[in-house]
Amino acid sequence: PWAPDFIGQLCIALAHRWEPERLFVILTSYFDESGTHDESPVTVMAGIMGTAAQWGRFQIGLNRLKRRHGFKTFHATEFKKRSGEFSGWSPERCVEMLFDLTALAEKTVMEGVTFPLNNADYDQQYRGTETPRRVRLDTKYGLCFRVCLIHLVSEAVRRLGPHKTFAESRMHVVMESGHRHAGDAERVFNEEKKELEGLGCNLLSSITFAGKDCDPLMVADFISHTTHMRSVRKEAPVPRIPFPLPSSRAYMPAPPRSPK
Repeated sequence: PWAPDFIGQLCIALAHRWEPERLFVILTSYFDESGTHDESPVTVMAGIMGTAAQWGRFQIGLNRLKRRHGFKTFHATEFKKRSGEFSGWSPERCVEMLFDLTALAEKTVMEGVTFPLNNADYDQQYRGTETPRRVRLDTKYGLCFRVCLIHLVSEAVRRLGPHKTFAESRMHVVMESGHRHAGDAERVFNEEKKELEGLGCNLLSSITFAGKDCDPLMVADFISHTTHMRSVRKEAPVPRIPFPLPSSRAYMPAPPRSPK
């Protein structure tokens, strides 16, 4: 008998049946802004999008990868320090596992996104400017989430717009639970959903919060952590973006033309 994984269970809970064409977006974030790391120059969020069927193939591959490398849950901080399940791992073993995890994501899921936010630009150009009364500004967490969400919505429309079942396609967002600004992400999601519905696009459906034991969150955690490390070490430039960010209307591609 078929034993549903996390995405399968979520699909059944939402639709009361298995629908492999349903879209699920996995978003997580890595923050280095507490304790002795208050001076971190960047806040990062990463996300991966795929259909329920694609996530099913990802889960099969991840289970094989876990057995091969001998771990159960990927925690970026533990992996970096080679502690917990990764205690005693050699650098070569770590690199091999990272290559395997990256290859798995590339082969199975539809789209990935990562957004490093320059904290100085956020403080000076976003929080430090005058805003109209009653305008609620996003937290760093919320702003990173908004950018990632808009990108993935745009990609979903671009990839699936001409498809005959696009009108019935729905995107479900899963985020890591426990962050103090999780409510801000829920607010951003509802704002973007309402704006898209005003454009006649009912793609966004629901937002759910899950723990680190949700396997797809492992890859998003890996991507966001790696991007954060590269940005802090200046191996890759932290993008400087103009504020305020455009709304999702600017990101929406033109609807596909009907064949003549």
